[in-house]
Amino acid sequence: MKTIKPSATYFGVYSPLFRVQVHQLIAWGYEDARHGIRSNNEHEPAITGFIAEAIQERFWALNCPKWCTHYSVHDNPPVRREGRSGSSRLKPDIIIEANFLGRPEYVFEAKRLRKIGYGVGKYVDSDGMGRFISGLYASRYDEAAMLGYVQSDSLVHWQGKVRKAIDDNVNQLRLRPPQRNERVIDAFPLEWVSEHERDSIGRPITIYHILLDCRS
Repeated sequence: MKTIKPSATYFGVYSPLFRVQVHQLIAWGYEDARHGIRSNNEHEPAITGFIAEAIQERFWALNCPKWCTHYSVHDNPPVRREGRSGSSRLKPDIIIEANFLGRPEYVFEAKRLRKIGYGVGKYVDSDGMGRFISGLYASRYDEAAMLGYVQSDSLVHWQGKVRKAIDDNVNQLRLRPPQRNERVIDAFPLEWVSEHERDSIGRPITIYHILLDCRS
């Protein structure tokens, strides 16, 4: 895995293989957890928990691919941040950590997407994508991912609405247009990427957007 002298403040560039394997773990977790989503009003922490637990169960399986031994999954882990301690620490939804040199992590923030009560505003605001753009999450890394838990309408519908919301808030989100389609693995055919300046960090961040069908 290629890095640029990983440190406590900057890991370096992820290898394409790391990105692919992390995506595959999310895909397996979602696939195995899908049957547990029994309501269109399932809360975000519950869905996240189902996915993280399913990934852990894959790790425990005797037929798990050998490359999985390099990874661990963390559900709502607190992150270190100056000025915050104890229960005030911020908690991304999922972190997948590798045991490679520098202990790289892939950070996921998740938001529900539903016609009533959970529109695109929550996805793009300061508690959604804004956590990455402000540097509160994944400040050590150059990329991260958003998970959209779709609870109404279609994935294509929400892809269009989220992409439009990002374009409509180009200044607030410090967007480097254009957004672009990027299929990392076949399990996520609608995935796309947006790039954003991070003034507080001094490096931009690439955000991968993955929509998961969570309709019951």
